[in-house]
Amino acid sequence: MLGPKVSELCMALVAYLALARAQTATCPTVWTEVAGDLVTTFVGTDGACTDDARAAIRLAFHDCFPGACDGSIILANECIDRRENTQLVNICSKLGEKAASFDVGTADMIQFAAALGIASCPGGPTISFKAGRVDSTTANPAGQLPGPNDDAASIVSAFEAKGFTAAELVALVGAHTAAKKRNGGALDSTPGAWDTNFYTETADGSVAGSLNSDVSLSNSTETSSTWGSFGADAAAWAAAFVPAMEKLSLMGNDEASLADCSSVITNALA
Repeated sequence: MLGPKVSELCMALVAYLALARAQTATCPTVWTEVAGDLVTTFVGTDGACTDDARAAIRLAFHDCFPGACDGSIILANECIDRRENTQLVNICSKLGEKAASFDVGTADMIQFAAALGIASCPGGPTISFKAGRVDSTTANPAGQLPGPNDDAASIVSAFEAKGFTAAELVALVGAHTAAKKRNGGALDSTPGAWDTNFYTETADGSVAGSLNSDVSLSNSTETSSTWGSFGADAAAWAAAFVPAMEKLSLMGNDEASLADCSSVITNALA
């Protein structure tokens, strides 16, 4: 049996090697090709982000939140089999085909497309993207995603069960600034841009057809203060959204084993 000091040395060596792998891993050049391909469908002729971009953003959440960012929403047919993914069938098909065409992981393709989709919206922040997730053909647990009619308390509870704070939840929900409902209706007056109108217009009721879940979050005693602060300060929202989205994109994965490809996102839209 190893003594305590030897065991500590072994653990330190394992941690060092993992860090060294992450630092020396280089981003596969194929992601530059992928970015060039996706940008053509994510940015419209008017400069606004498109329906494909907004669908890609949503797809990242739907793949990760049920359990892990593992591509199972496409590879295990969750996109087709689960009603909450009805709006995502087309983007699932497109990104699944592109993952195969470019010979990259499906889980990585989903998260890359989301990061690029966010950056494609005018005002959208840059989310880091790291490649090397392990794909899975096993479906994540069903019934994990909050619904459009859920109240704030149940949504906060669902996010806390996944390791997210109420503030992180409110920051992530802000992605609805670029979202549309099943009927095609927008959730704020500027769905082609990344701005705080979603927060202010949901709170004051000036946008038609807000989701009941969003309205509840905007006026709940547990989340209304954070909601209002993000609506009043775009920089504060971005400062909270970026780390929360990056945290989401790594669910079920070991960050130390992934290669940093974040610069590809920035360069693609330069």
